[in-house]
Amino acid sequence: MLLLNHYLYNRLAREVFGNITFDTTSQPCVNETDPSKSASDGDRVQSMTSSIMMKFDTTGSVLEVVAVLFLGTFSTSLGRKAQLLIPISGYTVRALSILAVAFWDLPLPWLYVGCVAEGIMGGKTGIYLGSYLYVSDITPRNQKRTLGMSLLEGIRGIMGSSINILSGQMIQRTTFLVPALFTACGSLICVVMAALMPNRMQISEKWSAELLKKSWRTLISPFVGNKDKQVKKMMLVAAAVYVFGFSVIYSLDRIRLLYLMYRPFCWSAINIGWYQFGRQAIFNLSIIILVPLCQGCFHGVSLGIIGAAASVAEYVLYAFADDDAHLYAALALSFGQGFPLNLIRGETSRLFGTEKQGPLFACMAVLESISFAVGIFMMSIYTMSLGFFAGFSFLVFAVMTLIVLILLCVFQYLWKGYRSVLMQQEKAENGAESHRVSLLPVEPESSAPPLEVEDK
Repeated sequence: MLLLNHYLYNRLAREVFGNITFDTTSQPCVNETDPSKSASDGDRVQSMTSSIMMKFDTTGSVLEVVAVLFLGTFSTSLGRKAQLLIPISGYTVRALSILAVAFWDLPLPWLYVGCVAEGIMGGKTGIYLGSYLYVSDITPRNQKRTLGMSLLEGIRGIMGSSINILSGQMIQRTTFLVPALFTACGSLICVVMAALMPNRMQISEKWSAELLKKSWRTLISPFVGNKDKQVKKMMLVAAAVYVFGFSVIYSLDRIRLLYLMYRPFCWSAINIGWYQFGRQAIFNLSIIILVPLCQGCFHGVSLGIIGAAASVAEYVLYAFADDDAHLYAALALSFGQGFPLNLIRGETSRLFGTEKQGPLFACMAVLESISFAVGIFMMSIYTMSLGFFAGFSFLVFAVMTLIVLILLCVFQYLWKGYRSVLMQQEKAENGAESHRVSLLPVEPESSAPPLEVEDK
């Protein structure tokens, strides 16, 4: 995302300023010799970049919703390997399209090729769907599942934050071709790794209209197929948390990049890369370290409530920041961003048995795709507010996160009332698994005397 953002900004700055001689990766606030012209032209570049990113993301997100519905509906027929391989291949096609546009300096509409390919194959949401399904297959139905999913998200984030540093350095110190080539090669390696993974949960079924109806009923079963009213209430609250939470995160990541390049900060690609690394390292290390350590003290999603409160303060600080010190203060508050969604994902997974994990995560992925589509329009709020208050969108994020905090409190209240039932279900499932293992045939040790051979 850092690569695409800077590449678009550079291409559009060339259109606005003509044959520029300066480097927008190190001097995003261009034309400093004429402040009045710089302000108007800088706003225009910011607005154009935001607008074209919104168009690309809208195209991909709308297609992602349809693709994730397909991947979730036929989760058992496809198998876990295919559910990872298909969206990773789409992401690779998009990385290759960015490389081609940068190499041949093609018109920007050629980037739609990669957007469409990534969208119809599931995109990042499809990758998350396959990853979480794989984890649910190999973890028991207890707090270890919540921990496993949190660790997966934390490790993914740490790797992504490291890539931000490399991308920032390569963007500013080399041409755009080097980071684009690096991204494309990394994506191809991921395709190979996914192809080598052992397959799981694949059931051979003949594709038919009846299978489609059956799979669709299975997909929505976490919401309508459960007779327990308490579980239904928790699922509805969790769905609302997903929509609001992912809408914020999706919009925030894109707007913050443009915000750091805007006045009065005017950060270079290297500075933004290091800042992104620090932010992602803080909240992902918090997931990896604090979730395991605090599991015994903070049950349910109580740690997520603390994280949401910290995020509200962080976004308010972003909104009124006017120097670098405020941005670094906001960085310290970013530890809680990953808690709400990771914990509610793990706790809702504990509400269902193994057979319902596919439909559950498919529903979550669909909600995630929808929230991404909703979050795209936050880019238009940022564009419209540039003229009077560039930080206005962060106040909107703070309000939306406050809603998430309230919903998490409701979920925690419902979860406490259901906790005893949940513990009994987990014990019963673990006991059934132990009983199944004990009934497996064991090769008896031979105690019979050796056969004697008669002499003829």
